[in-house]
Amino acid sequence: MRLKTKEYKEIMQEKNLTTDQICRSTGLSGFSLNWILDNGGFTSDGTLEALATAADVDLKGIVRPDPSDNVENGIEFVQGARTATAQFSQGRFKTRIRKLAEKYPEECRILAENPDGALLAHIPVEWIRINPGLVLTEEQKRKKAETMRRNLNQTNNDRCETV
Repeated sequence: MRLKTKEYKEIMQEKNLTTDQICRSTGLSGFSLNWILDNGGFTSDGTLEALATAADVDLKGIVRPDPSDNVENGIEFVQGARTATAQFSQGRFKTRIRKLAEKYPEECRILAENPDGALLAHIPVEWIRINPGLVLTEEQKRKKAETMRRNLNQTNNDRCETV
């Protein structure tokens, strides 16, 4: 599921809600809220619920279900190749590829968008990364979360702008 960003922005305007008010109500930083609104509305279910509560609307009215049953993503390349073929069905990856194709048209080329919703593109092999997640204890996670919240609050207090 994802946020119907156009409808959410309209609700914010109708109710005279600023991003600053939404940020305070949801606990999101201005950067995070603007990223969600500007990048297809992809976010967690909990954040969607918080956004609905912040705007005092029914969750069903602001959620766009993923219409595609296709859940396949894949990247293929042969050893020594400079270009990989990538196919993505997930919206967040398709959005990322579209933005990269706009910014780097020589390196990233969209080949097709299939009727099932999948996007097919050529990307440089050097862009492919495998990054395992950190294995942290609960105490380390708690301290890291506290530090992140403190840093975000300090740097984002000025960033919330009105929509």
